[in-house]
Amino acid sequence: MKKGLWAFFAMIIACFVFSITVFADEDAEWEKALKNVPTPKESILLPDGVKESVDYGNNTRGDYLASCGLGLTNKGYNVLGVRADTACHVPVKKIRMSIFLDRWDEGEEDWFQVDAYNFTYEHKEGGEDLTFVSVDFDVSGFPADNYYRLRSFHAVWPFTGGVEMQGPMTNGIKLTDGPSL
Repeated sequence: MKKGLWAFFAMIIACFVFSITVFADEDAEWEKALKNVPTPKESILLPDGVKESVDYGNNTRGDYLASCGLGLTNKGYNVLGVRADTACHVPVKKIRMSIFLDRWDEGEEDWFQVDAYNFTYEHKEGGEDLTFVSVDFDVSGFPADNYYRLRSFHAVWPFTGGVEMQGPMTNGIKLTDGPSL
């Protein structure tokens, strides 16, 4: 009798353990995708005096993602201006933008990430359609006379499921501690 009762309870526990539905966590998937994004090396260092670099992604329109843009400006006096936007053809459930600020290390001849900024926008039930987002902000506190660039990762989640992504990247501009030239 004890063996039969033990087997019955083991079967009940196994039913509960193996019947739990697992939902993929979008945030965890996003973080995993960001960790696997390679740091491209192909940015060029723009000549002194060029104070802005802009990139509009790979210009490949998706089913939902229409375009994404990224801009970096030397505003002078150790201030960099950052702009990013994501536009969609149709309303979507969620838009995310992760922006990475890199500094050129002349000794290593390589780019190194010095900061990151993350933005998430979600459709609110009964609210306006989510088809376009934009951010525009300044950053400071980084050493002047260095080259900086931006990389970004833009993603949209349609209501039908799945995700579409693009990753524009600017060229390197030199930050000045005086007025921008």
